[in-house]
Amino acid sequence: MSATLSQSKDQFNLKELTAGLGETWQTMGVALKFYACVATNHTTLDAIRDMQRERRFGPRDVRKIVVHGSQVTVNHVGWKYVPQGLTSAQLNLPYCVATWLIDGDCFVDQFTEAKVADPARMKLAEKVEVVHDPAITALGAKFRHKVHVEAHLTDGAVMKRTVEAARGSEKKFASDAEIVEKYEKLASKALSKARVGKLRDAVLSLEKMKDAAELARLMRA
Repeated sequence: MSATLSQSKDQFNLKELTAGLGETWQTMGVALKFYACVATNHTTLDAIRDMQRERRFGPRDVRKIVVHGSQVTVNHVGWKYVPQGLTSAQLNLPYCVATWLIDGDCFVDQFTEAKVADPARMKLAEKVEVVHDPAITALGAKFRHKVHVEAHLTDGAVMKRTVEAARGSEKKFASDAEIVEKYEKLASKALSKARVGKLRDAVLSLEKMKDAAELARLMRA
């Protein structure tokens, strides 16, 4: 945590601590994360995910990935990846991009001691460049996660995407299907497939449930 905070020690505004106190409520600003990494990485992963929907490509097809972002993005997640544990990997954009390209996901299963030191991921991470875009920084803190992403492919094609807000964020909240998919991926670690389905259906029809104790029963492994 200290290493992360040190990147922002000259970029704070004490007035923000009390701005809107008693007037602005943050409940509707609650976000869902669809990647098991720091939020700064999410817009880039969404951009690549969207590109792959247009055209399928994998690690062997990539010459380089260039991410243009705010100074916060560069400082926070844009450093050269060196394996230093799970948290370090979660805080590093090149690792997360490489992992997405290799596994097609960047979730719980992608952060293991073996994977964060995987030579293939480390080599692919070197193809990810994170560069400062002054125009994005000038937009202010609310746009600190905005990115312009370029995927330079080995056949000469260059794909581009701009993403201002990540899936699941206040500005781009998740669909019901995306929320259910995340729940199922996580719940399957602790419950049987049948129990996962029953609990999902119970929550989605909660207003019809006669006894809330049923939820507790369904959550028992």
